[in-house]
Amino acid sequence: MKLHIRILSLVIILSIIPFNLKASQRKITLIECLNIALQNHPDVFIAIENNKKSVAGYKAAVASKSILIDGELKTVEYTKPGASANTAFNIPGQDTDIGLFAGLTVIYNLYDARKDLLAESAKVNIDISKIDRQKSLDNLTFNVKKSYYGYLQSKKTLELWEEIFEKNKRKADLARLLFENGLRPVLDVTKAELDMGDAQLFYERAKNNERRMKQNLLNSMGLDQDDTRDFSPVEVESFPELKYSLEDLYRLADIYNPMIRKTKLEKRIARLKISQERANHFPKVDLLLGFGYENKKIQLAESIADNFKGESWSPAFHGTIRASVPVYSGGKTSALVDSATSDYNILSYKEKDILTGTKNTIRDQVRSLDEIKKQIELSLLIHDNAERHQLLAQRSYEYGNGSLMDLQDAELSVIRARLGHLEAKYSYLQTFAGLANTIGIEEESICLNQAEKQ
Repeated sequence: MKLHIRILSLVIILSIIPFNLKASQRKITLIECLNIALQNHPDVFIAIENNKKSVAGYKAAVASKSILIDGELKTVEYTKPGASANTAFNIPGQDTDIGLFAGLTVIYNLYDARKDLLAESAKVNIDISKIDRQKSLDNLTFNVKKSYYGYLQSKKTLELWEEIFEKNKRKADLARLLFENGLRPVLDVTKAELDMGDAQLFYERAKNNERRMKQNLLNSMGLDQDDTRDFSPVEVESFPELKYSLEDLYRLADIYNPMIRKTKLEKRIARLKISQERANHFPKVDLLLGFGYENKKIQLAESIADNFKGESWSPAFHGTIRASVPVYSGGKTSALVDSATSDYNILSYKEKDILTGTKNTIRDQVRSLDEIKKQIELSLLIHDNAERHQLLAQRSYEYGNGSLMDLQDAELSVIRARLGHLEAKYSYLQTFAGLANTIGIEEESICLNQAEKQ
């Protein structure tokens, strides 16, 4: 009877050995995912269009300072030779002749302080759009990395939970078999079935999470799920390590963080806005020139056809300088200056909040990296201990002092230790990618290279 049980146990152990019969999937690296995202994700094209829009706005602001030419048709007025000069005012049509001018009117601004300031603001807006574009690309890169690591973790987790479920299933079958042969109590059967039910629950959750993580990765790349069903991410072996201190990371963020840079430029625009509103007190000077043809006296009634004869029209040129100075606005200009000043103050407070928040985020991410690194080391120690326990359980079973149930429990402990290491590993990679995104710099720029590690 004992020999029969030993043979049966050996068959069960051999059946635990996994065989990968799944169809091979096309491997896709993180770099490939990033390139696909840059070619397909709508956020990239939105950022490009926003940049084009800011450039167009700057061109429009500059164009307002250049020469403006309009086609114009307008009436002109000339005093009749016989009109009395003693009257206080001339009556149109009675003391003056009404004529018609048709041609081109040229307007050239000689002085307007607001236009220079508007052009400068539009130029700064181009820089802001570039920062927004870079921020969009940084966020896209971070989302792809986070989704890639998440999908990779979900696949590895699914494999481990599948292995745990299969081992628990075989453990439950073995417990029932041993119970039927009177070698184990019924309590072992119920415990094994309970463990199998828990493992099956986690296995089903892992399958759902793997599907969801794949969809997240495809979404981050701007793809539909049906476009690339057969791809599989490539395992990440190396762990990046920081080469800068916390204070150095603060300084880097102050230089490269897109939100900090953008807020500084927005403050600059706000200062220009204050100057623009104050410039409403300043005069505006324009040069106006007219080139065309003029009919000095419009004929009415029965002679109206004469207006269209060539001899009724003669070449004309007009030139004038127009200057306007605001005298009274009812307090509007002062109110606009106060409003622009408040906007500047709001941005100053916003900048302080962003600086504080960025520093706190960096500090928290660096601490998280240190804590996760300790978790990784601890998980490796737990894994080594679990393997050592498994070896002892194996030897004990081979010498007849242990049971197959104890051996399977030891094998499950090894798998769970691998699961803990897996969670810590990808949590570290995602946190490191988040730190680089917070600073606004590539991961490679803050990583120790191989020479520095040695």
